[in-house]
Amino acid sequence: MKKYYRLAELDKAFDISVDDTHYLNSETDISFCLYCKTSDIILGGYKESKFFGFGKATYSGLIKLTKAQQTTIFESKKLSLTKSTLLQKGKLTNYSADYPYSLELPNKMLEGWLSAPFEKIPLVTIPFYFQPEQRQSMLKQFCKGIYDISDNKEKLIEKAYAVFDPSQPVPDELFPTSKIFTFDDVCIEPDELEKAKHYLFGNKEESTSNTKLRPIDAMLINMLNEFPNDRPSKIWERIKEDLNNEPRKFDTEEIIDELGDNTLYWFDHNAEIQQMKKKSFYNLLKKLKIN
Repeated sequence: MKKYYRLAELDKAFDISVDDTHYLNSETDISFCLYCKTSDIILGGYKESKFFGFGKATYSGLIKLTKAQQTTIFESKKLSLTKSTLLQKGKLTNYSADYPYSLELPNKMLEGWLSAPFEKIPLVTIPFYFQPEQRQSMLKQFCKGIYDISDNKEKLIEKAYAVFDPSQPVPDELFPTSKIFTFDDVCIEPDELEKAKHYLFGNKEESTSNTKLRPIDAMLINMLNEFPNDRPSKIWERIKEDLNNEPRKFDTEEIIDELGDNTLYWFDHNAEIQQMKKKSFYNLLKKLKIN
């Protein structure tokens, strides 16, 4: 099996469509990642929310997505990142433990520099920043230019002094570098792919006995067994009617809290409220019908 798959490969190789991946993103705990093209990065770690660097390298490989970032790129098809976590330590090249800047530490990007030799780094997944740029602030350069030609330098110094002294040369600073990723860069690793296949194509009888099966899935599987020829819209209507029954015929565990025109609200194993849009509901029924 490959080390990762792009989403465009999944349909041909595993019969998993792009719509399926949207369902997996919105309704399951499946984690996707990004493929990062060759980039210069600063590796490091966090202590009390402050970033300490320990090496500079070139990297091309997989990087991590938080759940919020994953949702953004699925919904907006684009994502800008200044930092992440690399997932393929072996894809690092040109590693150097030398501090690559002339600026003193700490600065607004780096709290410190630990100069760790590569072979001494115990981490497999490593936090990083895309290599920040050392330059002068364009805003401060502009303010400096105004100051140099102004006849009221004292007033300008009073206004700008909290930020910098315009009578002095504009200092160099570190500024974050951002990289733009698109939906085409989204990938999935083999372990997550196996989980995805189970969510989408797992045997219904095995799923029913699986203690990790979501309550909503178990209820829908029972309804599909009873009404195998019903369209998804009809199942939706049966659930809506069932909310008025006492006791409920299909929702015997009373997991459905509310069903509106386009959204179903239900309780999970932890009694926490969840929601599902009608489109996702239809996609889920489609998958649950597959033996």
